[in-house]
Amino acid sequence: MPPDDTPDNMLDDATGKAVGEALADALQPPLLALLHHHADLDCVGSAIGLARSLPDVTISASDGLNQSGRLLAERLGVEILAAPPDNWEGTVVALDTPRPDHCAPLPSAPRYIVIDHHQHPGGWPKGALLYHDPEAAATGELILRLLTALDRPLCAAAALPLLVAVIADTGQFRHARGGSFEAAFRLCRAGADPREAFALMEREMHASQRIAMLKAAQRVKWTQEGKWLVATSRIGAFESGAARALTLMGADVGLVVAKRGTQVRLSSRASQRVTVAGFSLAAVLNTLGRELGGSAGGHPGAAGYSGHGDAEALLEMARQACVQRLHELT
Repeated sequence: MPPDDTPDNMLDDATGKAVGEALADALQPPLLALLHHHADLDCVGSAIGLARSLPDVTISASDGLNQSGRLLAERLGVEILAAPPDNWEGTVVALDTPRPDHCAPLPSAPRYIVIDHHQHPGGWPKGALLYHDPEAAATGELILRLLTALDRPLCAAAALPLLVAVIADTGQFRHARGGSFEAAFRLCRAGADPREAFALMEREMHASQRIAMLKAAQRVKWTQEGKWLVATSRIGAFESGAARALTLMGADVGLVVAKRGTQVRLSSRASQRVTVAGFSLAAVLNTLGRELGGSAGGHPGAAGYSGHGDAEALLEMARQACVQRLHELT
């Protein structure tokens, strides 16, 4: 069940024309597209697509971009503010984030719109408008729906970063749903070239990242839980890439923890076969977040947690929680 603080003013496409009217009323310029911490390709691509489709949009990070998101912005020549202002006179549009602590600090503003596809949204200021669909595989899909509801024409310059967003958050369509393919078709028809989209996503792995992956592999511990393999490791940086690498090496669940100063970050990935069986990393880490008081979110196949404390203890708690869920599947 979603938390009690889930906003009442949630929009979905079933309300038809009312969605466009509500969004048009709320999207009063100037608009601030606010990215979540360590913003990824879905978040950054969605923001760029929005900014290229609506007037007077500023994009702001709240705690940096990941390497892929940063490269996308650079390659498309898009300026992103390093931090949001304290106050905003128009509308703040929070993208790809279910709760405000995922994109903090949240500027003071007269209006807020949250566009997101994660589970259990909540905690937003009173009156915030929530355009939310956990069945959407990418926030880029929701931006496309939003532009359709607003009856906004879609240009090729906006369609391209939105296609990148959809490709990235579906794992190059491995975790796609029907709506993902429909969105990709519409974006390509609007002028997005899939070959260019994949080229924008390509990046060379720097020596520091390659070393980090090797260190993560050296430190792997794994167990077999019934027919499932669970692998854990610890690293100083690039934990999301390392977690994905564990699944590529054969793990059904990969958990990697990193500690930076007093902050602890846990990244997790799951194989398609275990998510199809009903396993959800988002459910595991959201529960962990509520127990420990940290910030958690994600999807069945990819989720993260950020907080403070002992890294090894956090990793073991997450492993045990995953093992318990896996045993429930068998």
